[in-house]
Amino acid sequence: MSRSLFDRIAPVYNLFFGYQVRSFRTILSRAGRHIIIPPNARVLDIGCGTGALAFCLHERGYRVTGVDVSSGMIDRARKKHRNTGVRLVVGNALEGLPFHDKDFDLVMASYVAHGMGPAARQAFYREARRLATKQVIFQDYNERRKLLSDAVEWLEGGNYFHFVLHAEEGMRGVFSSVEVRSFASQVAWYICTP
Repeated sequence: MSRSLFDRIAPVYNLFFGYQVRSFRTILSRAGRHIIIPPNARVLDIGCGTGALAFCLHERGYRVTGVDVSSGMIDRARKKHRNTGVRLVVGNALEGLPFHDKDFDLVMASYVAHGMGPAARQAFYREARRLATKQVIFQDYNERRKLLSDAVEWLEGGNYFHFVLHAEEGMRGVFSSVEVRSFASQVAWYICTP
């Protein structure tokens, strides 16, 4: 999907901020033990959208930076994060993000990778690896697909179908280790070591 499309749909995403926060809190309560960094560590949320995951990570005591390709998403995230200390930046992981190598202890991305083609996804993985010292976690779809998700993803025109079949294999080509854990009906954490 294009940057301009995300700018246009940012108001719709914004309507679901509360729902997303509740969902991320649930996943983090189930999966949080797999995060190997201590509170106050530096975390980057790539593809942060309106900032729901960044919000939840900040609640857990991390120093969070959120980045998104869409200035519309970042504008809405800034309104949600007034006075929180969460840093929000417009940037594109496929063009290189404006951070130094190993600037973050943990890099996370939620429902970003599945929308990219295989070559772009490999570049995305390499950029996440470049920025992380300890861990990279991709929260995305697992192989337990549902008709509604299939339909929505088909309409969006991403590479979801390839992703759900080859996600772990693609990550293993970039990271020294990959562990896949499912925490809900369609939610997996792909826990990677740079």
